[in-house]
Amino acid sequence: MTKDELTAKELLELLDSPSVTIVHIMSREAFMKYRIKNSIWIPFFKIEDHDFSLLDMEMTIVTYCKDKSCMSSEYAAGILRENGFNALAYRGGVAEWKALGYPSEPDTPEC
Repeated sequence: MTKDELTAKELLELLDSPSVTIVHIMSREAFMKYRIKNSIWIPFFKIEDHDFSLLDMEMTIVTYCKDKSCMSSEYAAGILRENGFNALAYRGGVAEWKALGYPSEPDTPEC
C-alpha cells in the first residue's frame, strides 16, 4: 500500500465525509448495477478530458474500479493529482467492497 492508496476500512471511515468525493471509473452499466455508496461516475476513458471544474479542489477524491487487478483507479488518481487534486486510489474496488458487505446503492449522481 502506498500513500496514494487507501484500504477498504479507511474508505469506509471516510464514506460519509463531506470532504470526500468517491469516483466510480468503470462503465455506466457497471455504475448502475453496483457502486460504493455516495459515488459519482466519471468513466475512465474520459478522465483525461474531464472538465475538472466540476470537482471541488478542496475535496479528497477517491477513485475505484473493478478489483485489485485493475490499475485504472491508480491511473485516474494520478491524473487527478497532476491536475492539482488530493486523489487516492481504492484498489480493492467493487469486488472487495461487495465481498465485505460495505454500503452500496443504486442511483447516485453523475459528474
